[in-house]
Amino acid sequence: MKRVISLVLLAIASIATGPLAAAQSIAENETLAEIPYRLRYQGWITVDATVNGLGPYHFIVDSGATITSAFENLARYQAFTPADREDIRILGLTGAKALPAYNLGTIDFGGARLENHVGVLLPDWLPPNTPPQGVLGLDFLSRYKVHIDANYRLIRLYESGGDARPSSKGWSRTNLKPISISDKAMPLHTVKVQVRGSYIPCIVDLGASGTIFNTAALRAMMAGIRVNMNRSTMSTGSRINDIFENTARVRPIKITRLRLGNAIWRNKIFLVYDAPIFEELGRSSRPFCLLGADLFTDRSIMFDFEDEKLYIGPVRGPTTG
Repeated sequence: MKRVISLVLLAIASIATGPLAAAQSIAENETLAEIPYRLRYQGWITVDATVNGLGPYHFIVDSGATITSAFENLARYQAFTPADREDIRILGLTGAKALPAYNLGTIDFGGARLENHVGVLLPDWLPPNTPPQGVLGLDFLSRYKVHIDANYRLIRLYESGGDARPSSKGWSRTNLKPISISDKAMPLHTVKVQVRGSYIPCIVDLGASGTIFNTAALRAMMAGIRVNMNRSTMSTGSRINDIFENTARVRPIKITRLRLGNAIWRNKIFLVYDAPIFEELGRSSRPFCLLGADLFTDRSIMFDFEDEKLYIGPVRGPTTG
């Protein structure tokens, strides 16, 4: 598993035939951009982008990254120049590095653009893993209301202050709570999940291919049940890799019921790991988690960053293709 966390906290394709169409699922509102996506690499939502008029290149959509950046392989096709600013600190799941800032120029996602953009060049993953060309972060996403339509594999962008919202039955709504990382970083956004009566704050992190709880969250979920926390019980095959190819051993657990708003997931395998990122956020001793892309591959969602709401759609219908 890989994940990208940027800045100071940071840094299967098929066509659905289910009953929800775009015009039926979102109240009438002008679409600013419509971007096809597919699930690539390790299950991440991946879109095409042009960079300075060239492309298309693959960018992972990451709601847990505060800055949009490129991978080193993209620099072979682009004349990126160093930016006149300090290095940008990039936190991986198991470690951190300060990387030089680069002028990346114009990055276009279906007609919606970042102009004169400054980011970093993330290190390419080692074989046999194939890296994408970039990461699409919150500096872009938070400008819009973002509808990720799992039925039609489309991302629709709406005006941030508009009235676009899900209108079909079966959608759930929950609060997004911004949390600040530093004065220089954009806030991340958390929701509260419910497991066995415990409410656990979690960053909504589409850049994490799996959901990760800390040990404090496991203890809260298992209150009244004896849990062996000994590291020797961890499976030797259960490992995660971060953006810098650091590897850590994790503990898989099965949760019979997880609730977010009125949306429910049953019998899912999650991971337990006291990641350094939790300490950076001041959550190492309190229940906390990263809510990964594994929960949203078969559900539409909509981010309303301005009104601090997250909408979760029902499980999508059958697919073909």
